[in-house]
Amino acid sequence: MKNVDVLIVGAGPTGLTLACDLRRRGLDALVIDDNAAPNDTSRALGVHARTLELLESFGIADELVARGKAVTGVTIWAGGEPVVRADFDEIDSRFKHVLVLSQVEIEAKLTAKLCELGGSIDRGAKLVSFRQDGTGVTATIERASTEVPTVIEGEAPAEGAPAPAVPTEEIRAAWLVGADGAHSIVRKQLELPFEGETYEEEYVLGDVKIAWDMRDDRIHTFLGENGLVACFPMAEGRHRVIASLPAEARANKSAPTLDDLQTLFALNTTANGRLTDPTWIARFRIHCRQVARYRDDRVFLAGDAAHIHSPLGGQGMNTGIQDALNLGWKLALVHRGHARGLLLDTYQEERHGVGRSVLRNTDAATRIANVKSAAAKSMRNEMGRFLGSLELFQQRVAKEAAELSVSYERSSIVREDKTSLLNARLGSAAGGDTPTIGSVREFAAAPAAGQRAPDGRATIAGQGGTRRIYEVLDGKKHALFLFDGRSSTPEGYERFKRILSEVRAKFGHSVDAWVVTPQRARPEDLLTDVPVLLDPDGELEKRYAASTECLYVIRPDGYIGYRSQPADRESLLEYLGTTLRKGA
Repeated sequence: MKNVDVLIVGAGPTGLTLACDLRRRGLDALVIDDNAAPNDTSRALGVHARTLELLESFGIADELVARGKAVTGVTIWAGGEPVVRADFDEIDSRFKHVLVLSQVEIEAKLTAKLCELGGSIDRGAKLVSFRQDGTGVTATIERASTEVPTVIEGEAPAEGAPAPAVPTEEIRAAWLVGADGAHSIVRKQLELPFEGETYEEEYVLGDVKIAWDMRDDRIHTFLGENGLVACFPMAEGRHRVIASLPAEARANKSAPTLDDLQTLFALNTTANGRLTDPTWIARFRIHCRQVARYRDDRVFLAGDAAHIHSPLGGQGMNTGIQDALNLGWKLALVHRGHARGLLLDTYQEERHGVGRSVLRNTDAATRIANVKSAAAKSMRNEMGRFLGSLELFQQRVAKEAAELSVSYERSSIVREDKTSLLNARLGSAAGGDTPTIGSVREFAAAPAAGQRAPDGRATIAGQGGTRRIYEVLDGKKHALFLFDGRSSTPEGYERFKRILSEVRAKFGHSVDAWVVTPQRARPEDLLTDVPVLLDPDGELEKRYAASTECLYVIRPDGYIGYRSQPADRESLLEYLGTTLRKGA
């Protein structure tokens, strides 16, 4: 029996991302997929800014960007005029675009990365059943038989002759993850209902060239009188066109043609475009479903196995990849004995809420786009014009689309040190750089625990040139940032030394620590083995509201886990001890 740490069912973007993440953390992760070869078509093709930021720690984000098409904004049209615009050039990320790149190419890059990390995909291996016990999961897989029955020329096979036996084998894993799509065998084996509904509307999808005068660096969505048409620019001058079928056309179940797609395009847009050179045309329906539980003891669900929804907004593949990157670090820490088992409960706690929000938002957008009555369409268009004229609304749409607003502020494993903030407000913080009322207000308005950690540039002491924080963070450990503020003191550095000493002794297996200073050179009062980030231009100070002493703990997935102002040793150690094991 083959033994692995984690068995992942499904070699799509979710499963491959999880496998790469686990392999780089030192776990033996095996991916199986019942398809004998990679998929050569895909409905998913948009990679958002937050997903690219997270994949940056794999070292593949820039390679993906180089292969795809950068889309700088979205325009929604109705009645021949734009009613809503959202531009990505102002979002808080170095990836100021949606990257349009087919799922096929994304899977190919992730597969190459997995092989680079020493992993592989066992293709043609179908999961048929599994059973759990207290220490792991035993999975039974089968492979298509390669045995060819013997047939004597001129004779028919014997009637009732048994079919060739299907080879089966067992794999033993400590953990099993179902990333096997909407028809997940893992979910079905767990007997978890996939609750939700199927929309009555049907759609035609086509990858084509369009001869028109529209900008090819924007997504154009047309809310026509007879349905919806969305056009996504792709590399090599192509577009992915999605058009809704009128109710009267749904009874015809024949495969759609280019002429069908051209008719729908002309019916619902004013772009006067001509569609040519199709490489793929398909017909599909939209489902809106989510499983109630993402975890059953040692088995987890991720990606489309846990949630499916409308493609409006292009959230599906991104949500699945981010499921994987939320689960990966938690699974690795628990499996290696560096964290308490309760950490795994927060995968359900954090990601189920995100999935529910995506379903709710895409469902609302789909229903609004497909309203039937003339009065409802007129109201929708007028409301769109009004909201679209508001800069704050445009910024929110862009931030939501980029998935930069995803946060875990209600999670049980993120925390704000309320005591230190209260002490600061009362002016009773013990020693060091006591925050002023102004700095407390600034700190309160900075990104909170559970939110995405801000990026920014600083210099590693002893090295030339500046580096971005996302380059400094390798995603393998928690990162502790100790900001000494503008008024650093020897007493403050002594306090930092005590904090660093205890964190290293108790949690050094899971936490890396840095001191961040506004000085231009390494402070002499610090130990020589303490990594220091120099921030003389105040970029990190501004991003983290760190004008006075404070600390931040950034989780391996790039979200703030804990923060306090000023740095509080006891509260920090208590926080780390709630999930991490000491000295493991």
